[in-house]
Amino acid sequence: MSLRRRIAAFLEPPAPEPIVPLISEPQQSPEESLVRLHDFLRDGELDYEAYRDVQIRKANADTGDVWADPKTLDIIATYVLKKVPDISFVLCHGSKSGMESSYLADKLGCEGLGTDIAPPEHAEGVEEWDFHERRADWNGRASLIYTNALDHSYEPKKALDCWVEQLAPGGRIIIEHTMLHGPEGASKSDPFGAHPLIMPYLVLEWGSGAYCVQEIIVAPHKKPHWKPVDGTREDTDLDIWLYVIGRTN
Repeated sequence: MSLRRRIAAFLEPPAPEPIVPLISEPQQSPEESLVRLHDFLRDGELDYEAYRDVQIRKANADTGDVWADPKTLDIIATYVLKKVPDISFVLCHGSKSGMESSYLADKLGCEGLGTDIAPPEHAEGVEEWDFHERRADWNGRASLIYTNALDHSYEPKKALDCWVEQLAPGGRIIIEHTMLHGPEGASKSDPFGAHPLIMPYLVLEWGSGAYCVQEIIVAPHKKPHWKPVDGTREDTDLDIWLYVIGRTN
């Protein structure tokens, strides 16, 4: 039994008395309630153009939307200044306009760069790049890699394997995560979703001994957010988890 299935079985509540539904609905497995990944397969192979097209359309629709916020970035900068030696380069994947890379570079006093698969025209310090793909000139350079966009990944393990290669000695990856990054939030445009409880175990599984979640920072503030409900706007505040990932050797 896989690690995810064991955790799902542990978290699954006792089965209630069976009820015969009036209308048959597809049942969600315990594992699917914790992790979801929309695929872009065609004839058993990744249809990359379909994935890229969805991401570009999503980016073009959200040109003014910035997820990162100064309070969370300040927590990250404070942590990195305490924990990471010789800070020289910060890399932010899925950075859209480049707000987070610019902000963190200023706080850390170092060079900063953002990546995005479809950066808006007004983006500054952002290179058009798919964060799943390797770049030899970034390998071993990043003191910090930050993202709040792992939910945009079609294969999170591939992305993280790539990012770990980009870390400088002693560097850290920090992934910002909320319940909106969970399985309920997964869609074609945000293909990956995982419950916050299972994220450290997923990273442990993906790392295969090479990297893991070393610390979890729970932000003292919440992320303001809203969603449409029955034609109206419903405001909600989201808890924020910061998963700090590093090499194990």
